[in-house]
Amino acid sequence: MRVLFINSMRAFGGGEQWLLEVADGLVARGHEASIAARRGSALSTLGRKHGHPVFEFPMRGDADLESIVGITTLMKRGGFDVVSVNVQRAVRLGAVAAYFAGIRAVVERRGLLFRLKNTGRNRFIYKRLVSRVVVNCEAIKDDLASSGVVAGRQMIVIPNGIDPSRIMSAGDGKLRSELGIGEGTRVVVIIGRLVPDKGHGVALDAFSRILAGSPDCCLLVVGAGGLRDELERRARPLGTAVHFLGHRDDISAILDAADVTMVTSFREGMPHVILESMVAGTPVVATRTAGIPELIEDELSGLLVQMHDPHGTAQAVLRILNDSGLAQRLAANAGRRVRSEFSLDLMIDRVEACFGEEASAAMRVER
Repeated sequence: MRVLFINSMRAFGGGEQWLLEVADGLVARGHEASIAARRGSALSTLGRKHGHPVFEFPMRGDADLESIVGITTLMKRGGFDVVSVNVQRAVRLGAVAAYFAGIRAVVERRGLLFRLKNTGRNRFIYKRLVSRVVVNCEAIKDDLASSGVVAGRQMIVIPNGIDPSRIMSAGDGKLRSELGIGEGTRVVVIIGRLVPDKGHGVALDAFSRILAGSPDCCLLVVGAGGLRDELERRARPLGTAVHFLGHRDDISAILDAADVTMVTSFREGMPHVILESMVAGTPVVATRTAGIPELIEDELSGLLVQMHDPHGTAQAVLRILNDSGLAQRLAANAGRRVRSEFSLDLMIDRVEACFGEEASAAMRVER
């Protein structure tokens, strides 16, 4: 099976991580995977490092004829069985190109909860161009169904998965030494792009309350994005207790140094950082949004809080910091849960089966 993945994002996030993991997994099983990415994107660079053929296009907007023509030509030459589109611009560009190239197996992967507008264009795309929609949680499926644009039978839920070996223990203390963090200091971490949806402002407000209740704490803010200057200004009253680390590739070391992972997002899907924390044995405090309650069983494998609630978030973090038994129980339950229900192999099994079904259905229609 030959699969072309199309992604229009410039930055690298959870959707791009999913794409690379699926592409790698399919290739390991004897399939072929190519990537059409935005010119100069992080995905282009990483896709090549992973050994996949990568083709770059401007992807400047929905009416980018250069990209549509280029992707259509790529599809005609590549003999692809399935086109996988991720993120709305890639959906619109890729689905149109697939139509002109004569490819009918077009699978959208949607990993973020955001409203799909019931417009004529969207109805056309999902009734005529996109054959299947893969969502990573029931919350996104329900939201899409309520839009009236995507039929329930057109969707399939495939939860995110993780390879535990990707998050290895890195307990050599180098990160704490690098940052000048004392041995007795408790570490809270928030990992994610510095964008409004991640709720970093709530996280900083929560941490000010955490610091009042537990002065021997520090906060690591891991990630890059346009809000960094604003967030650094907001964090100045907290002094040296807050460390902005920018983008980091050593997530294992970050989580190994952390006592709690804090997720304060307003809009999500099924965040990789939660899966990573569950594997690493770092207890999680996270908001009740999108697929997060499908990952974390409140009080069993993590603690859930309401969105926009710095007080409730701070109280949940302090519970974990002040109760080692609770922290150990949450971490142990989370580790067992993610290994049994959210493994990478299981996710790739399901994606492979979905792509195969779509390719076979398209072949039957052609005949």
